[in-house]
Amino acid sequence: MKIPAIRGKIGNTTYYITNLTFQQISYLVKKVDNELHTSNSLKEMLQRSLTDNYTQIKNYILNSDDHFFDSLVLAVYDGEPKWTEVRYEIDDEMYYNIGLIELSGHEKIFPVDGQHRVEGIKAALQQQSDIATETISVMLIGHSNTSEGRERSRRIFSTLNRYVKPVRLGDIIALDEDDVVAIATRDVLERYPLFLEDRVKVSNSKSIPTTDKKSFTTLMTLYDCHLALFRVFITNTTGKKYSPLQLRNYLKYRPSENIICAFTDYIICFWDSICTHFQEINDFINAGSNKAAEEMRSSKTGGNLFFRPIGLLPFVESVARVKLLNNNIDYDDILNKYAKMNRIISGEPWHGILWNPLTNKMIMRNQSLVRYLLINMFDSSLLSQREKQEMKSKYATIFNISTKEAEDRINLYHL
Repeated sequence: MKIPAIRGKIGNTTYYITNLTFQQISYLVKKVDNELHTSNSLKEMLQRSLTDNYTQIKNYILNSDDHFFDSLVLAVYDGEPKWTEVRYEIDDEMYYNIGLIELSGHEKIFPVDGQHRVEGIKAALQQQSDIATETISVMLIGHSNTSEGRERSRRIFSTLNRYVKPVRLGDIIALDEDDVVAIATRDVLERYPLFLEDRVKVSNSKSIPTTDKKSFTTLMTLYDCHLALFRVFITNTTGKKYSPLQLRNYLKYRPSENIICAFTDYIICFWDSICTHFQEINDFINAGSNKAAEEMRSSKTGGNLFFRPIGLLPFVESVARVKLLNNNIDYDDILNKYAKMNRIISGEPWHGILWNPLTNKMIMRNQSLVRYLLINMFDSSLLSQREKQEMKSKYATIFNISTKEAEDRINLYHL
């Protein structure tokens, strides 16, 4: 078998860049066995860690027409691979390092980087043979199955996996064309009044800098708010309850345009209802100032619950849960009731939970308690007994009181 390739060198490693078809990947590339470790327990651990997630790759290949991967790094040993250089002269310039790799078929090839992709390709090929001619870019490196060779390959393996960083959520929101929540979030960013004119802080952080007097919230917080709303939307649309894992898997594949448009309209209706029931949101939109959010995040009073990511997200999640548990209630009814709630976070019930009155600083560790309190305000029967007990226990710990005193105080906050 002769394969066109480009030869290169980095550090002490010579490598060859080429393409292999899915079919060639299937019969040429084997799982890592004793190439990195001779210890059976270490080999078994490595195999478990490498193959647990390959089914997600398989599903991605089978369900997404636009599937795409970066290059595999494959180590080759045994057999007699031969390199034949082909030199090109174009416009009196000589071009080297282009040629053919000839494999005898006796080589042993294993993945140093791309283990899940290899197993996913193989599994997908078993279910759908017409993808056999698709190609993936690969980088071939040499391997010696000796103590020194295994050490060198382990070093390359660990280096590749150590320094590969996952794509940050902010970048996914900005670029993902499969995740319907990301798609809809980008859409409303460009056309909904509350989010126009840089009123959403676009970064890979959920926090808003103290110097920012303009933003309503952050991109990551807005995405998480829409994710909570999407759970309600898709449950009502399909009549099916989704676990967190099922929801994450759903977001890996682009749905129909009808679903995308319907969900975008859904969240626009939600924000319309927010604007209708909370005057401070309208005041913020119409302020016409680069400092419209300054008082909403006051360093003296803490400002408004909605203008703090740590307050907005639990609120939207709580509203979504109320809606999910009782679809006969519409968002206008839910938000109309919440409009009676105190939204200044230095006041009850938020001081000591979201706001430290001694330091005039936000408290970031009580998000689950905030959700419980918000749901309890609306209808305590929507919380399970475990959640009620956890709410009282957390509240009692914060204020150093008994759970009975905590329960009495919490009951004062019903709307």
